[in-house]
Amino acid sequence: MKAVKGKEIIFTGENKIGELEDIASILKDNGVNIRAISAWAISEKAVFRLLTSDNVKTKELLSVKGVIEEREVVIVEMPDEVGQLQLLASKLKGNGLDLDYIYGTTYEPGKSAIIIFSANDNEKALGIISA
Repeated sequence: MKAVKGKEIIFTGENKIGELEDIASILKDNGVNIRAISAWAISEKAVFRLLTSDNVKTKELLSVKGVIEEREVVIVEMPDEVGQLQLLASKLKGNGLDLDYIYGTTYEPGKSAIIIFSANDNEKALGIISA
């Protein structure tokens, strides 16, 4: 299991049919790769958490469509095996770390899974996972 610090873009825009396609098209047309995404709707707003290949360009491109924030996150690469998430959660809990949120993805059994989270102390989390 290894971890690095990263930055995610939080985009808040209109909750409408096609908003995901609009965002994906804008980024694709400008050569920006979406590496991870989490999204949900709250009433009339749509919120997207994005890890991209170019946060500067992403902020510039999406700022005309909605509100942009950037937040520090911890990105964890781990084996895609039974119990790995529990192991990570146990390390965080055992060291008193409180998660604000977490999301992730896996590609294929036996390959790597990626988990993205933000905690009350990302530096401490990074040190614990990397130890």
